[in-house]
Amino acid sequence: MLVSDVNSGAEYHGKFYRTCQTKLDYAIARGMTCDTIRSFLVELYRDEAKRINTGDIGRITISTLEDNILKPRQDLYRFILSNWIRHLFIPTLSEDVASNLLVFGIGRIFSAYSYIGVQYCTDADLNFVLSDSVPKKKATELSRQVKELQQRIWDLFTIIVEVDSSFTVLRVQDVLSRLGHTECKTRLAATLFYKGNEKSLQVLHPNDDILGSIMAPIQKKSDTLLFENFIGENPNKPTYQRLRKDKVKLRIISDDTQEEELARNLIGSEKFGLECRLLAGIHPDLHPAHWCFSMKYTVNRVFDYVSSMRNAGYSLKDLGFTGPDDSDYTFLSQSHRLMLFLQELIHVKLDTYNRLSDYSYISAERFADFMDPPKGTFRTDFEKMVLSPHFLFASQKARYLGHKAAIHDKSEIVLSLTDEQMERIAKKYHITYRHLDRGSGRTPFAVPYTWSTLGFFVFSAVENRLATIVDEKLSPANSNARSV
Repeated sequence: MLVSDVNSGAEYHGKFYRTCQTKLDYAIARGMTCDTIRSFLVELYRDEAKRINTGDIGRITISTLEDNILKPRQDLYRFILSNWIRHLFIPTLSEDVASNLLVFGIGRIFSAYSYIGVQYCTDADLNFVLSDSVPKKKATELSRQVKELQQRIWDLFTIIVEVDSSFTVLRVQDVLSRLGHTECKTRLAATLFYKGNEKSLQVLHPNDDILGSIMAPIQKKSDTLLFENFIGENPNKPTYQRLRKDKVKLRIISDDTQEEELARNLIGSEKFGLECRLLAGIHPDLHPAHWCFSMKYTVNRVFDYVSSMRNAGYSLKDLGFTGPDDSDYTFLSQSHRLMLFLQELIHVKLDTYNRLSDYSYISAERFADFMDPPKGTFRTDFEKMVLSPHFLFASQKARYLGHKAAIHDKSEIVLSLTDEQMERIAKKYHITYRHLDRGSGRTPFAVPYTWSTLGFFVFSAVENRLATIVDEKLSPANSNARSV
């Protein structure tokens, strides 16, 4: 059975969009014009986006996020993009191009495993594959039309369509050339891309001959490659394993400069982890003032891997868990929802002021900004999540509550170090301190407890447990499957 047989239609979460799709299909079959289709989609988006995309940060809670925002937004995006491409974009193409074209969508908006929904920042990953019979000149023209489609979708719906000249529009021979490339990196990246999306993509404009051609080289390859695609050694992405081992640096968009730069003090990387252990050796409550945690390439990607494998027919036991009640699986699901919650808040808080933002990470500054204001529900929601069963261990909960109480009481960490030692630590970890004089004959210093260091403690705990899940459950299960 070809992928197009099972993934040609959108699977909407809500009845509303299923009904809309049925009515729209019926109207189009009866002769609904392109202008009327366009007006209908624009009006529907305007009404639904206004309802979904709240600008009130107080209305975004973990308990309501999934059903009120994430799932409806995924349905809306799927509905708009699928119908715009099928009924408005494809009809503008010449017949010889349209009849020799496959269009499919991947990523959170379209993937069959994305059942929690999408955050505001989610972009649309579209792929256009042409038959080799289409002249290169027409392939170039299609690339230009896709760029215009990208701008049109942004202008009307503020949905980001990812367009990359290196892979968005290809011919079959381009795909097969990459899958059989002599250079290992190119061959591996292409294999992981098509194998990673084989069972989850959504066909928007079918062509079984093209689909069969590009999928044939990877259909017999092991599903264990999904581990490499989402978590492991994918050379095209800053994957979880590569970031941990400092094989690649994470690039982010800075809130301050709006420029792309390297993320510093990345929680989970081996080098930064060693530095933090040395700091904790001086005092267990000392944490760096500045840090960054990649939500996208840690928790989100690991959860996506588990979900994609389940979509491919594997049970949780096949992946290393004991079942749906496994505390580690509960933790992974909860932490994934927490990441989506934070990403939604970043959009509302930063884009309210028309700032371009990178939603993929949480930083010390962002976390402190959320925690500082006494109004809103963020503190309550965050604490409810981290203190819930199976999230933090008992000893970690005690430290969390102690740190929180210390912030409330304006307590300080008292250190007995020389001036030179304190200055070196403060410079390296950006720690604020003040001198104390208690007549001890030594040189005591006081370091305040802060929200940012509490955030470091929590996200370090998340990363440590995530690493244990990957190393002790997911990776061994994947290796065992490979050896069978």
